[in-house]
Amino acid sequence: MARAQAAVRAAGLSVTGIHSRSFRVVGDAAHVSAMLQTGLTSVHTATGAGRMVAANNPTLPAGLAAEGARIAAFSGAPLRHTHSTLVGTPITANRYSSVGAYWFDDLKQAYDYPSYTITSGNGLSATKNNGAGVKVAVLMSDLLFPADVGLAFQHEKFTALTGQSAPTVTTLTVDGGGVVNGPGSFEASLDVQQVLGGAPGSNVTLVSIPDLSDQSIIDGYAAIVESNAFDIVNSSFGGCELEYTAAYNGGTDYTFILGIYHEIFSQGNAQGITFVASSGDQAGLGCPSIDYGNPGAKPTFVAGVSTPADDPDVTAVGGGNLQTAYKSGSLNSAYVSENGYGDPDVPYDIYGIGQNVSGGYWGAGGGISSVFSKPLYQTLVNTGSATYRTLPDVGMQVGGCPYGLSASCNATDSAAVVAYGGGFYGVIGTSVSSPEFVGALALYVQKTGGGLGNINTFLYQQAAAQGASLAYNRNIP
Repeated sequence: MARAQAAVRAAGLSVTGIHSRSFRVVGDAAHVSAMLQTGLTSVHTATGAGRMVAANNPTLPAGLAAEGARIAAFSGAPLRHTHSTLVGTPITANRYSSVGAYWFDDLKQAYDYPSYTITSGNGLSATKNNGAGVKVAVLMSDLLFPADVGLAFQHEKFTALTGQSAPTVTTLTVDGGGVVNGPGSFEASLDVQQVLGGAPGSNVTLVSIPDLSDQSIIDGYAAIVESNAFDIVNSSFGGCELEYTAAYNGGTDYTFILGIYHEIFSQGNAQGITFVASSGDQAGLGCPSIDYGNPGAKPTFVAGVSTPADDPDVTAVGGGNLQTAYKSGSLNSAYVSENGYGDPDVPYDIYGIGQNVSGGYWGAGGGISSVFSKPLYQTLVNTGSATYRTLPDVGMQVGGCPYGLSASCNATDSAAVVAYGGGFYGVIGTSVSSPEFVGALALYVQKTGGGLGNINTFLYQQAAAQGASLAYNRNIP
């Protein structure tokens, strides 16, 4: 680390932050371009955010290359994006109506959560099943509207029923953080409310970063791991894994950036931190074809998975359309069924470059990684002939019928509710299921009494045991 920093300073740049396995460098464009032997260009995303990209793959000075240094900034990979969208027409039953969307209490009843008004344990050590003492980090760009969490819990009569105040949220900013009502604020609100809806006694911190670039996300994860203050981390964002491969970058391989993430996740797992990520919303067709952006091309959606959910040290959460009961005059919202039906999308321009991509579907993402080999825990169940990591690992409510995207919707499409900017909105996506699973997981972490690290081995062991039990029972006369 010292030698690498010396090489950077010798090139006329300054080291402004030192982490366990990385450091942050600042300098003017001329010195950076000279050191990396590439030109830098300022570009703007479809949302208007600015970022710097390199004209070609940076070449490291000999002093840095000798230490095995890699640079996560300036790659050609697009910004990650959130995995949520507004619902078009919520058409399934909740406890209020035969047409509606699910509040967090509907989801808790449907998935048979333990009541947080009942204590567990014995004697003086008895505690409520509400995630008390469990520390959860929600990594997302931008900030919350301060009153929205309270609004959601007020609707569900939390204080009236429990006698407790609505839970609150702590904010930790990294690299300056984001802004209220920024591009990531809606997602941040959804994530926080889903976690707290399942585990209202947990301590939730919004780790706010400026944007969803690799540079900001890596800095956010590094801050979380180095603080060693969290049990679970939720990430309701992602991007096409293939867009880091050489084929999508003119022959330059950027998959080493995914290796940087993997090192951070592995370190966090060793410290007892569990990482959870949404698996994406393109129903297995998670990437544009390689000709997207070429003049005259007619790109289509192709099979691909989302990162960081692809990482074997992350629990990938997908899901489907939950169906619950409705009975007039009752607040019953009992589980009925689930399905994985996808909604065909109208062609749309993924990154706002002026070219539509066709053949897409809305639905929980999944498939086979092209980067990470099949982890040992996936040998416990049947994942077909895949020799690479498959995902998702677990599923909960996702929903369907995205506003402005669906060419048609299914009669069983469902949605969840989020409070945002003082109003309530129907929302769908694996950004619903990922923090929802984190809320449930927080109850289990509370029960076990400590951080669990990578929980995928546990999940697949349970799945294998359940499968063996079902197979045995089917053979009993």
